[in-house]
Amino acid sequence: MKRIVSILLVVMMVFSLVGCAKGENASPAAKTSPSDTPASSPSAATKESDKLFIGLSMPTFAEERWTIDTETIVNYCKEKGFELTHACADGDSNKQKEQCSTMITKGIDVLILAPNDGNAAASIVEEAKKEGIYVISYDRLVTGTDLVDIYITFNSWFMGQLNGKYIVDNLKEKYGEIKGNVVLLKGDPGDSCAPLYFGGAYEQIKPYVDSGAINVISTNDCVGWKPEEATKHVENAMSIADAKGITIDAILAPNDGTASGAIAALGDDIAKKTIVTGMDAEAAACQRILAGTQSMTSWGDTRKMGRTAVDIAEELYKNGTYKTTDTSAGTDAAGKEIQVPTHLLEVTFIDKDNIDILIEEGYHTKEDVYGK
Repeated sequence: MKRIVSILLVVMMVFSLVGCAKGENASPAAKTSPSDTPASSPSAATKESDKLFIGLSMPTFAEERWTIDTETIVNYCKEKGFELTHACADGDSNKQKEQCSTMITKGIDVLILAPNDGNAAASIVEEAKKEGIYVISYDRLVTGTDLVDIYITFNSWFMGQLNGKYIVDNLKEKYGEIKGNVVLLKGDPGDSCAPLYFGGAYEQIKPYVDSGAINVISTNDCVGWKPEEATKHVENAMSIADAKGITIDAILAPNDGTASGAIAALGDDIAKKTIVTGMDAEAAACQRILAGTQSMTSWGDTRKMGRTAVDIAEELYKNGTYKTTDTSAGTDAAGKEIQVPTHLLEVTFIDKDNIDILIEEGYHTKEDVYGK
């Protein structure tokens, strides 16, 4: 995710970004959409030549990473000379279906689809395939259909393993042995990545839960990946802990947004004594890591994902196929498990000791990470 944005682009974006993310959870960058038209409807491009025409559908801009993906794809399509129309669903599956239908009507060749809800998006895939459009499921897998051409994502299981192992290792460092009281937060139940992340994390923690060394105070989904969901669950866990006369030693937070919600519940003083994980390497999370309220984050370079998705779209358009050796478990319309061709991208562990890699790689500026 080497985001080196020129002064010219920044000026352009001031005028071209129209609010897609809404509410208090959006970061400053996420409050506007990387678009030449309002993000509530697909941007105005229509197919006018034999050039590759891509449709891009994003689920939300409430998390910083989705704006980075979109900026990358917009800029890379311009660099490659491809046509692009794109829209953001604002966390609304019905809206996403309407936006994608508009893109299909415009004559797109490839749809890059990051579903708001994996199962609900199956009808979008079916509509696209009826028109001979290739579909790339982007970061989140569309389920309930066997028509997805390829799925591109980070290794969510490995991300979870990084975070789970971090909790185990740091409990041992804290107590001299692996023991403690933990709160387990999951991501949105409609996101195919959420159970993979949690599965990888719990794989690391489960042996100590089974032995009784680690006590799980509570386990909850964070619907919509919303920080306020995490705040609610951690507040409840704190009440349970108080009633039992115990402390919360660690919180498995599935992304940086939920980590922020967990920290809001704890308060900074308690958070500094608590292991709190995260994912996405958001700028605000980096600042929390340096302040000591968030312990770590796991980072996948979404700029690389965006560029790779465009390259895959080009390959599908030219050759009708894209070769990959990886697969992910999905489901068809009948609910039967299938294997979906998958392009997996690497992830990196980030804490205060190596956080400068995000600056060196151009993902964040020094000001993003260290503040003004």
